[in-house]
Amino acid sequence: MAASVRANALLCWAFSNSRSIPVIRLAHCTRWLDAFVAGRLLIAGYVVLLTGLFWVNDTSSYTKLYYALLAAPTLIVMLAKPQYWRMLIREPIVMAFLVMAAWLLLSLSWTQTEDDPSSLAKRPLYVFMMFAACAIIALKDQQRLLKALRIAAMLASAAAMAGLAIFLSRNDGGRMIGTGALSNPLLSSHVYGFFCAYWMAVWLTDRDGPSWLPIMFAAPLIAALLATGSRTPLMALGMVSIWMAALGGRRALYLVAAMAFIVISGFLLRPDVLLQRGLSFRPELWGEAIRQASEHPWVGHGYGAEFTFTIAGLGRTLSDPHNVELAVLLELGIVGLTLWLVMYAIALVRCLNKQACLQLASALAVYGLAAGLTEGSNFLSRPNENWFLIWIPLSFIAALSISLRQKGPLLNALTEEQFNHLLQGADVIEADGHGVKVAKLADGTYLKLFRRKRFFSTALWAPPSRRFASNAQHLRLLGVPAPAVSKLIQIKTSKVDGVLYLPLPGDTLRNRWRALTDAERELEIEAFGAFLGHLHQLGIYFRSLHLGNVIKLPDGSFGLIDVSDMSISNEPLKPWKRRRNLTHMLRYGEDSNWLAVQHVSSLTEGYAEHCGQRAALKLNQQLNRLVHATQ
Repeated sequence: MAASVRANALLCWAFSNSRSIPVIRLAHCTRWLDAFVAGRLLIAGYVVLLTGLFWVNDTSSYTKLYYALLAAPTLIVMLAKPQYWRMLIREPIVMAFLVMAAWLLLSLSWTQTEDDPSSLAKRPLYVFMMFAACAIIALKDQQRLLKALRIAAMLASAAAMAGLAIFLSRNDGGRMIGTGALSNPLLSSHVYGFFCAYWMAVWLTDRDGPSWLPIMFAAPLIAALLATGSRTPLMALGMVSIWMAALGGRRALYLVAAMAFIVISGFLLRPDVLLQRGLSFRPELWGEAIRQASEHPWVGHGYGAEFTFTIAGLGRTLSDPHNVELAVLLELGIVGLTLWLVMYAIALVRCLNKQACLQLASALAVYGLAAGLTEGSNFLSRPNENWFLIWIPLSFIAALSISLRQKGPLLNALTEEQFNHLLQGADVIEADGHGVKVAKLADGTYLKLFRRKRFFSTALWAPPSRRFASNAQHLRLLGVPAPAVSKLIQIKTSKVDGVLYLPLPGDTLRNRWRALTDAERELEIEAFGAFLGHLHQLGIYFRSLHLGNVIKLPDGSFGLIDVSDMSISNEPLKPWKRRRNLTHMLRYGEDSNWLAVQHVSSLTEGYAEHCGQRAALKLNQQLNRLVHATQ
């Protein structure tokens, strides 16, 4: 009997394991496929996409390489791991593209074109695969995506030198085209300009690398741009400089000056190329394009529709409006153009985050957007030079956005009942007329709540809780102690979002200094002055900086709390921002007395450690002015 029981048990075990073995093997194969495709094949395909035009024979071969090395592997891995679909379609940039693509496909029902509608309908899929490929690479390892782009930019610089050597050896007085599948000076300039914008952005955003490296790689690309004789990329690079300066980069002002120097040099060296053509009939062409767009203003003529523009004095007809946005308006109408602009707006707003990688990506998008104002019309095509203006920058931004969101703390949507349960047994640290603002929960974590008081608010697309988490993470990367965020919460019915975090150990400077003697406080204020100078040199503009938001840690260092209202730039703070920081600190009488009256010399001595004596002297003068203004 016992032997029979053991035999039955053995049979059951063997049967259950025989069914689980295929499942285990399938899971193992899926992991291997994901690791191979995302970790190797897609990266190689991405580099090929970025550099292929320099070395393949024609654009047909270039397109086939994209299908083989990026589109097909991406589709396979997405079928093997459906969670990639969910991550991708939750990205606002991708969602905006899909809505625009749906409208584009709908427009095929009224378009008048000689192209096969089924061929046109495939093109949004090609672009979607580009979004997906970049996102998968970034989700596996964001640094690999950035390194792949850098390798491609280095190869592009080498290709520019090769193209220049060939062009100069011919000495035929024409305009440079380049190597490989590049066949037109104007289209070649799109590609050279893209990589030039990349190296400009690297020079502005990379704090760790040597500053001479981007300049060295950008030089042959700028020379190639000038040799193509195209004015569009020079204008676009100027717009990139202005954009980066607006993001808070003082170095970008040097770029603006450098671009002006390059343009003037181009006019002096090749005035025949840059001046003879004038405006190239652009105003007349755009006027005619707008007239034809007004025939079907809302829905457009349909995707793939063909146009003929007759310009008086030109002597020939044109089929290209030489403006991407006008091309969208002509084919997709006001509805399509609105969706197009919304997609770009979402991408650029996402790049307002102070992450260096997003700022770099924004430079590429701004370059493409500016270049598309005077050139280009084929806004949704198979892979070609136009992708360097539109889809490569946008997919890069979307990939970084998805990757950063996955790395951040999870957002948990709570009901009112779940929220009230969370607050059970909590100690209320701070409250106002609307309710709890800060509470210490039973498990020792802190909950900080943010309430949206207006219907229209920046909190709709940039919740303060997410800003808190992003700023805290960025501070820690810079070596400044900040709270460790574990979770984000949202209660939609109450227009409340919050952040759960582990508090920094220690006490606020305001509480601590009240218990110190004057001599002890003076020593700490000197140390705080050094900390303040360190923040300013790091580019940390903490709008809520006061002694109640600075913690003295057990190891003697300082940390920051309540960090939602903050911006971090890639260069030291400008004088007006330093002055505003001081103004906010001195709003509190007790803080003002300590910092600007009793121990002002200690504060400025500490500040000089990181900022120098000149900045410390300015600090002293500003403190005196602010104190006198409040008396």
